[in-house]
Amino acid sequence: MAEQSVVTSSGGGILRSSRTARTAHTARTAHTARTPVIAVVAAAAVCASLVTACSTRDDKPSSAAPPASRINPVDRADLKKGGVLDWPVAVIQENLNVRHLDGGHVDTRRIVESMLPVVMKSDARGRVTPDPDYLVSAASRTRAGRQRVTYRVNENARWTDGSPITYRDFRANWKAQNGRDPAFHPLSRTGYELISKVSAGPGGDREVIVDFARPFGEWRSLFTPLYPASVIGKATGFNAGFKGRARVTAGPFRFAGRDETAKTLTVVRDEKWWGDTPLLDRIVFRALDPAAHPGAFGNGEIDLFDVGTRAAAYRSAQDTPGAQILRAATPSHHQMTMNGQSRILKDVRVRRALAQAVDRRRIARVALQGVDWNARPLGNHFFLPQQDGYRDNAGQVGTYDPAAARAALASAGWRREGAFRKKGGRTLELDYVSVSGEAEAQNEGRVIQAMLREVGVRLKLTFVPQNVLFERYVIPGNFDLAVFSWTKRPFPVSVSRSIYVKPKGKDIQLNFSRTGTSRIDALLDKAATETDRGRAVDVINRADRLIWQQAAAVPLYQEPGIVASKRTLANLGAQGFTSVVYQDIGFTG
Repeated sequence: MAEQSVVTSSGGGILRSSRTARTAHTARTAHTARTPVIAVVAAAAVCASLVTACSTRDDKPSSAAPPASRINPVDRADLKKGGVLDWPVAVIQENLNVRHLDGGHVDTRRIVESMLPVVMKSDARGRVTPDPDYLVSAASRTRAGRQRVTYRVNENARWTDGSPITYRDFRANWKAQNGRDPAFHPLSRTGYELISKVSAGPGGDREVIVDFARPFGEWRSLFTPLYPASVIGKATGFNAGFKGRARVTAGPFRFAGRDETAKTLTVVRDEKWWGDTPLLDRIVFRALDPAAHPGAFGNGEIDLFDVGTRAAAYRSAQDTPGAQILRAATPSHHQMTMNGQSRILKDVRVRRALAQAVDRRRIARVALQGVDWNARPLGNHFFLPQQDGYRDNAGQVGTYDPAAARAALASAGWRREGAFRKKGGRTLELDYVSVSGEAEAQNEGRVIQAMLREVGVRLKLTFVPQNVLFERYVIPGNFDLAVFSWTKRPFPVSVSRSIYVKPKGKDIQLNFSRTGTSRIDALLDKAATETDRGRAVDVINRADRLIWQQAAAVPLYQEPGIVASKRTLANLGAQGFTSVVYQDIGFTG
């Protein structure tokens, strides 16, 4: 029996006349031994995704579930040609290779996807199909346990150096990320390590044949964005070829320059682009502290910004003339991470007790009350409520039960002596780290501190700038508890596997809790190779239940997708999982 999946560019999910837009996000990244600034979480601060749904100061947010994505869609014919978009980002990394350890920030992906092939596009529900500007079709066929994916590249697709996009580019991206050559430093190997061969098909260089040694159900997650073989074909090029600039690209925009003083990176319309002509002349990505976003927006220095959970920013946006507030579900979630290698938290009984001592519903209410957003505790590490496959697997570990927490701590040998617990003369004291500069983050820390005090745990709060949170604390493991955010893409295993697989020595990938089990790894490996969607969802949820039992990564709530933008800005805003179509971004007047 052969199992076949064919996806063509002409159908499902891609609107051509009035395309929707999305800010593409990735699970924000890092690696212990080497990443300078990571990315991972544009972090802690609550860098939610751009998402949409209109609201003005007079609008009352609905108590119903937010839409999966609702941008300000306007047909290209009704938008003016030309103009500049000023787009704030948290950071502009030196390395613009999002596949490299040092380039994994969500904002780096946001920037490079304006210039590089995003061969697969996602709709609001996370359903992925080929982008016809790059692929005519993509087909997967599994026979006798062997999977083959065939891509047919658009004949017009070319790099800015004039060379065509061919199987050689796909092959170079595979070799750089399959983990077989230690000279390459990829962010993740998921999926690529299962490929046995990339070659040209009978149709020529533009027909790409990808053979897998073992099936990979999330094959659509691969090769996006695609980097040119001419640059990343060798380790030196993969590791450093996109540092500081993007020499060879293939998108609606091309790299124009970066200004280290002004902290900007500019892309301009690429006249060699073969698809719909970009409406904008250029996009200026501006690295700006999120605390400065509301003021810059009010002064007309930027055209949109992510409100997140910041009540003051929300009020400021409401009071800004000519602004709209956009709302939708976001692919980001807020999570409390415990360091399973710290002396106290090595004991899973202690971690479970802390999870039960934290009232996640109250934390969400405190965090989001200032932005008129209704939120419930999140019960899954892999899926969000708007996705098919979401199950609430929190169980007892995720249920607020301070009495059970007290009993568990006592059984672990931590006896109450006065306000706090002790064991062997040592006080049960933990270091908590989160982002500084935001009242909401500090309030959240104090709420968690008070909750843990109720069960006899002393929590020492440390708030640091988000640009050092990961580099100095989370990545090297200098913390007990940390709260930050993850942004997902539509591929639950491909994106999240590296967060939960068991560390191998110093190689923790993105597993900042530094915990895990062989059983979880086996289930995630099985889910990755499962080509039947229903069976894959079942296996992922089985793994999720085990991760909850580890009690090292505790999802708190799905973040609000609240974006303030100029009323004239179209086809960009609150994206959810919907891919940004950069050439369709424009202004109505």
